[in-house]
Amino acid sequence: MVAQRRDEWISLEDFLALDRESLDQKYEYMNGHMYALAGGSSNHSVISVNTMAIIHNHLNDQSSPCVTYNADMTLKTQDACFLPDVMVSCNQKDIEENKTYIESPSLVVEVLSPSTMKRDRYDKLYSYTHCPSIQEYVLISQDRILVEIYTQNGLKWEYCAYSHGENVELHSIGLTFPIEELYRRAILSRETPLEEDI
Repeated sequence: MVAQRRDEWISLEDFLALDRESLDQKYEYMNGHMYALAGGSSNHSVISVNTMAIIHNHLNDQSSPCVTYNADMTLKTQDACFLPDVMVSCNQKDIEENKTYIESPSLVVEVLSPSTMKRDRYDKLYSYTHCPSIQEYVLISQDRILVEIYTQNGLKWEYCAYSHGENVELHSIGLTFPIEELYRRAILSRETPLEEDI
């Protein structure tokens, strides 16, 4: 569940300046307000870790200068702050400065949860596709084998979905892998039509 922490407006700068050690839980920031994030399910955690491992190992194997980040790191856009499940940045300022947020990722991954699905699909999609550095935005279902990817192609964004038996392609980091690798040890309880999630 996502809940607004308080009614009063807070600036982006003040949000970033908050002492995270003193906060009672994790928060995202949008439209001048902080939104509390609820804990995730075991599937959410397993899929996030699998995704992180696949991407991290690929970048290491390629001796890439890019770095993989988990949900401990905030993504700061022009007017919002989010906590994606996985990010990759190849930006030297992001990599070399020891700070609490990333500003120029090339790849952003969200594992969908029932409580955050609409924000991931609409609010975050809008923010991410208007962030100049982001080349790909990945949405991973946690209850069935489905990966949706928005990829920047010149001035437009292209959509592609992957399911059973297919190889997922992440063009931003030159990675192709079987979709089933994301779902190792996850409990897939149901299969539903794509339309129910959109």
